[in-house]
Order: sequence, then structure tokens, then C-alpha cells
Amino acid sequence: MFQRIRAVLARRFVRHAALLQVGTVGAMLVQAVANIVIARQLGPDQFGRYAIAMSLAAVGSVLLGAGAADAMAPVVSRARHEDDERGLRDAFLFLGKFVLVSGLVVVVLGCLLPIVAERLYTDTAIGWFALSVLVASALSTLLFTPAQLGLQVFGRIGGLSALTFADQAIRQALVVGLVIAGFGVAGASAGHLVGAVVVVGVSAGAWHLLRSAAPALPTIPAFWVEHPTDGRRYIAPALWVLVDRNVAMLYGAAPVALAGMFLATADVSYVKVAFGWVTLALSVLGPVSVLLNTELARIQVQEPERLGWHFTRVTLAAVFASSIVTLGAAVVARPIFLLLYGADYLPAVPLVYWLMPFGALFGLGVALGPMWRALNRVRVSILINCLVLGAGIPLGMLAMSRWGALGAIAMVTGWYTVSHVASFVYLLRALKAER
Repeated sequence: MFQRIRAVLARRFVRHAALLQVGTVGAMLVQAVANIVIARQLGPDQFGRYAIAMSLAAVGSVLLGAGAADAMAPVVSRARHEDDERGLRDAFLFLGKFVLVSGLVVVVLGCLLPIVAERLYTDTAIGWFALSVLVASALSTLLFTPAQLGLQVFGRIGGLSALTFADQAIRQALVVGLVIAGFGVAGASAGHLVGAVVVVGVSAGAWHLLRSAAPALPTIPAFWVEHPTDGRRYIAPALWVLVDRNVAMLYGAAPVALAGMFLATADVSYVKVAFGWVTLALSVLGPVSVLLNTELARIQVQEPERLGWHFTRVTLAAVFASSIVTLGAAVVARPIFLLLYGADYLPAVPLVYWLMPFGALFGLGVALGPMWRALNRVRVSILINCLVLGAGIPLGMLAMSRWGALGAIAMVTGWYTVSHVASFVYLLRALKAER
């Protein structure tokens, strides 16, 4: 038995996943601690406004080019393994310009957020807070996204882990500092903007270090002044993956933004805290999904006959892990909430229990995104998610109007479960048909 455990731990993918886990989980813990401090400082009502602003910004960022890295990951990975330096450089040049253009589009459209907030929540300030966070997101992705992908593809997982942690640590430190200083929700949103500027500098440093070992990579100025040989061939795949990834992001961002239309801000904060606690526990699965972007591409090239087996094995293991993690999170929720958040947030504890089915089945989605991209079936994924959201949003709004916070929990659980099950079944059939 111990020999089998050592054999598993000796695998490159497992080692990389464990190393990336350190940075990812550390970043999630930093974010969680920051949210705890912010929640206690602001109180349920003001924290609810902050949660709505963050969710509104997340909804506004669905066009942001950060998702383009997922589209380019298989391309870059294949070029790397085939020693195609020109293809490698072209892919990163395209990514840099794609991130820049999408960021500009998002910021321009984001100027409508104050008007949207006034119409939906009768609170224009929420829109301005959301716009500040949205600009921060667009700014930080300019170099963070290429650096993150480059570190992953070149096997610098330690650097990737450190960069992932630094991103959240810098932002949240500034946010918490401004909130403690008494600047409230406005200070929190400004902290994200200032933190994004610092993250740009850190990402630039990471890219310079990576280029010292891989001179074929473009310089930072080249990202925006040099053109790829044939960038048009990347546009369609990047756009489809971007739409797919960011439509999927709505599953996490839209519930709180929609809840703000039907619930009191205090109730929104309870939904946010409960949902955040469960997703924090599930963050241990995040690195596996990130690494699968390049791992499945490698298997598809080198061992195509093992692709379906690997997908099924990883998914079943993820479901088992998510079930155990969710159960543990629910068991300790009450004492943890009382200790960390205080008695004011105890109404969030029952919502954690209602989220257990969502958490248990969350593992079904760990390998879905990478597999959609590996099989080039991203359009089917978009169709499934659009159908789920098309029916799920009005049904969720109806549920919240009738059952309040429990309606929000039912909405989240329904969205994820239907989408993940439908996608998993489709991909299994697609893999079987390709044998």
C-alpha cells in the first residue's frame, strides 16, 4: 500500500498539483481572512453592499480576456513539447493583445455600472464601487495572465504558486488596511484598484525571470507592439473558450448580484458568507483543474487512448474529494462562524447545510473545462450553460421572491448540478464515439 502511495506521489502531475495547491489554497485563505475582517468591520448591512458590488463587478468582467489563457494553454503546451519557438512566441503575442483589447472593452462597458446599480438596487454608489473593482481586474490581467500561463507551461509551478498567492495577498492587504482605517466600502473598492497596480509590477518581474530561461518568449513591450505571424487562426478558438469560461463564471457571480434585487443587504451577506465558506473548502480542487488544461493536451498528443480513462478517473476522484471536504466544512461551520465572524453572522450557518448537495457534486466540474477544450467541443459547453442560465435565472428569481435566502441556495445548487451532469454525460458519450 505504501509503495502505491509513493508511486502516486512520484508522478509529475501529482507533484505539480500539490505544489500549486500551496499557492492556491494560501490565496484562498488570505481572501477568506480578509473577508472575515471586512465582514466584522462593516457589519451585515454594509458587508452586503460590498458583496453586491463585488458580484456586480464579476458579472461585468465576463468579457475580460483572462479566460483566453485557458484557450491558449493547449496551443502553448503543444508548441512547447514540439519545440516550436515561433508558434510559442505567436501564441503569447496574441494572448497579450487579446487581454489588452478585452480589458479596454470591459472598462468602457463598465462605465454603465452606476446606472445599472441605480436601476436594480436604487444605490448608485454600489455601481461606482463595482466599477473600481472592474478596472482593477482589467488592469491586473494585462501581465498576470501571460505570466501565469508561461510559468505553468514551462513547469515553473513553484513560481506560479507564488504568483497566485502574491496576487491575492497584495490586493487583500490593501483592502483590509483601508477598511480598518475607516474608509468603509469605498476604501475596500479602492484597495482593489491600488493592489492591481502593484500586481502588474510583480507580474512583470515574474515574466522577466521566465524570459531569462526562455528567450523565445516576447518582451513585455512586444506584447502590444509586435504582431503574431498569423494571429487570426487563434481568434475563433480564443473567443469560444472565452465565452465558455466566462459564461460559466456567471454561476458564481450572478447569484449574489441577483439576490441583491430580492433580499435585504443583511440577508445577502449571509448568502455570501455561506457560499464563500463552502467554495473556500472546495478550493483544494482548483489546482487540479488548472493543471489539466495542459495535462490533457499532453495526453491527447502522446497517449490519446488514455484520454477517456484519465478524464473519468480524475472526475470520480474529485467528486469523492468534494463530498468529504463539504461534509467537513458543514460540521465545523457553526463554531467557526461564531469564532471568526461573530454572532451577527450565525444566520448563515443553516445556509451552509443547505449547500451540501452543491458542494458534494462540485467535483463533477473539475475536468469539464479542460476536456471541452481538448475535444474542441467548447460550443456545446456554451450551449449547455446558456440553456441552464436561460431557464435558471428566471426560476431562481422566482425562488428568491418566494423563499428568500433559501431560494438563492436552491438556485445555485440547481445551476451547477444540471450543468455539470449534462456536460459530464455528453463528454463521456463523445469520448466513447471517438474510440
